Amino acid sequence: MARLRLSWFPHGTWLSLRRRYHRRRAVEDSPLARFLDTPVADIDADWREGEYLVLDFETTGLDSRNDRLLSVGWVVMRGPTIDLATAHHEVINPMIGIPEQSAVIHCITDDAAAEGLPEREALEQVLEALTGRVLVAHNARFEVAFLNAACQRQFGAGLAIPVIDTLQLARQGFERRHLHHGPGELRLDALRGRYHLPRYHAHHALIDALATAELHSALCQDRVSPKGRLPVRRLLSVL
Repeated sequence: MARLRLSWFPHGTWLSLRRRYHRRRAVEDSPLARFLDTPVADIDADWREGEYLVLDFETTGLDSRNDRLLSVGWVVMRGPTIDLATAHHEVINPMIGIPEQSAVIHCITDDAAAEGLPEREALEQVLEALTGRVLVAHNARFEVAFLNAACQRQFGAGLAIPVIDTLQLARQGFERRHLHHGPGELRLDALRGRYHLPRYHAHHALIDALATAELHSALCQDRVSPKGRLPVRRLLSVL
């Protein structure tokens, strides 16, 4: 018998299966259980009608199994419009030491992190902001891995959400045009330069979230004609 592959399912079916799987394992009456009990965003809507939470994490390292969340930044998008009034940033106390090579990148010291939110409280804020929205991130596999690991620690299960990865959207754009691209050309700053977006200082969670939001808008508008329809489901990634 052929092995079952979730990639064969329509995205909505895959999402429903994953949400039921995690809901059975989530701590009852936890923020995650309540999140998984709420309806997901309408992925059949045109992308201009969708609501998105564009999110970025800074972490103590690159291993989601052993490293921890260190800061989170997000902003809400409604279609192509970025709602700057929703921009939010929090430092998170990782409860472990921050490696020197990591602190050099994001400039968050042990002293600053010690004043940050507990991980559980930060996750509650993220889940509330995500409710009814599609998650957008650049190289979203990284953010989703850390988000899942943190939810496992705090609430006993991971989460299943519709996700748009701007890195994958950009790669698809290169392939659609039969353009060669190296790994460096898929970096956030390189792609922003291609779309003539301003250059920002990297490795601050909120700034990177805003930079990703602008890139997301540019990528979607580049993918569809002004009067054409682009369902959200055609932008989603299976991670």
